[in-house]
Amino acid sequence: MHPTSITPIPTPLASGEAHAAADLAAADAFLDNPALMLRARAVSKTFVLHTQGGVHIPALDHVDLDLARGECVVLVGPSGAGKSSLLRCLYGNYLASAGRIHVRAAARSQDANDGAAQAQSPCIELTGATPHDVVALRRHVLGYVSQFLHVIPRVSTLTLVAEPLILRGVEREAAEARAAALLARLNVPQRLWNLAPATFSGGEQQRVNIARGLIAEHPVLLLDEPTASLDAENRAVVAALIAEARGRGAAIVGIFHDEDTRTQVATRRLELQPVLRTAA
Repeated sequence: MHPTSITPIPTPLASGEAHAAADLAAADAFLDNPALMLRARAVSKTFVLHTQGGVHIPALDHVDLDLARGECVVLVGPSGAGKSSLLRCLYGNYLASAGRIHVRAAARSQDANDGAAQAQSPCIELTGATPHDVVALRRHVLGYVSQFLHVIPRVSTLTLVAEPLILRGVEREAAEARAAALLARLNVPQRLWNLAPATFSGGEQQRVNIARGLIAEHPVLLLDEPTASLDAENRAVVAALIAEARGRGAAIVGIFHDEDTRTQVATRRLELQPVLRTAA
């Protein structure tokens, strides 16, 4: 049986002048505030279930967020409030149905792997970005830890965790040394490092996922329930790693399933509520 087909509703077309004005205002905001890393304005998201008569499922409605260096914004709200959907919009996995998302551009002159020239604008508008721009943002700016580990079979844990650094041009030996240190910090047994993680326990897979997401020290981190399968000891390790990331200036948005972890890591909270569905 095939899963239900879900297709985003395309973003309604606005005038070129309105988009240009919004982009100019965002660029000014990033220039005026060097700490600003991400700005979301009026972000909405609706899905269409094509196999169920074209039913519309609203997930987000006009969400605003400014995210600065050194803070951890924790998303809170009941199940179905759109917390994971918002993270996926901020990462570019979901295309917002409306609204604008601007992310501070990577500060680099040239990348040896993607050949991208230094960005001329202080920010990139994610909802209208080219695939090349999205890849560059994910390599240099946006880090993401999902709820589940999706990996290529037969790739060792050490290689998997080191890969984000290798893609940036870091020597393999140095990248794997950093990966080993992070895996040890997260209590992943050394005997597992040369094995593929497909057969690991849920908690072990989640810790590998966290190590891979944190190793490159992205300026913006998006964390989708990274501690859901962890015991109290390992939740404390992850909370400490998040605090260290904040200390080096990372801007973080996260979802955490337990109140203790939320209390430990949050600098502020953004509450989301389920979007009311109107009758067809």
